[in-house]
Amino acid sequence: MELHVALTPDSLLYWFGWAVSLFIITFPIWMGRNLSILGRKAFERGWALLLLVAYAAMTSLSISRGEFSWSGSLLFHMCGFSRLLVIGYFFTGKKWMGELVTFTGIAGGLQSLITPEFTHGINPIYAFDYYVNHASIIAVGFYIIYVHQQPLKPMAWLRSFGRIQLMALIALGINLLTGGNYMYLMEPPIVDNPLVITSEAFPYLHVVFFEVFAALNFLLIQLILKRIRVRNSVGIRVV
Repeated sequence: MELHVALTPDSLLYWFGWAVSLFIITFPIWMGRNLSILGRKAFERGWALLLLVAYAAMTSLSISRGEFSWSGSLLFHMCGFSRLLVIGYFFTGKKWMGELVTFTGIAGGLQSLITPEFTHGINPIYAFDYYVNHASIIAVGFYIIYVHQQPLKPMAWLRSFGRIQLMALIALGINLLTGGNYMYLMEPPIVDNPLVITSEAFPYLHVVFFEVFAALNFLLIQLILKRIRVRNSVGIRVV
């Protein structure tokens, strides 16, 4: 049974998902800026645990319904890697994780909200996990800048682009082992997206353009985010 479902803007769930996502993107920034240091740490770990619980609930349901598969249910898509990076960042504070998820989260999360694709079909728990995860991975980059007051370092986009090549190699290895299509390296996604460019003569052309668009997206994100001017609690600009 084909479980993949792509939402279009004529669906009520499409716009409801956007409304929920905007709340999830903005609320943590407001909350984080109004908490003490200890309160903020607890909030961040709670956020990370929510992402873990949402994935566990979605996976448990997919197993009980016979929809789980090693080839499509693991966290080896870009947004799955981003989920792991958010969780890792909030529990360890590793700056490279925060830097990388700023790019992978915003680039991948936005594309996923613009052209939502559910790999296990549509179900309330699946939808909850989908929008909580994708909104969270978009939000965390802005959270790091506004709440942790850590602007992007020069050439962060290029370092992050290099790191996603390792993610792609991991996904490729998993695809070869499971017959999966993680990071859409084997086949293009089914969504109607102008950035998905295919060719019958060269079946992996979409991957080439994914790389090109990823580099351009990362550079654009760096250019936009470096314009954000953050001031600390005493009003001094954070460089």
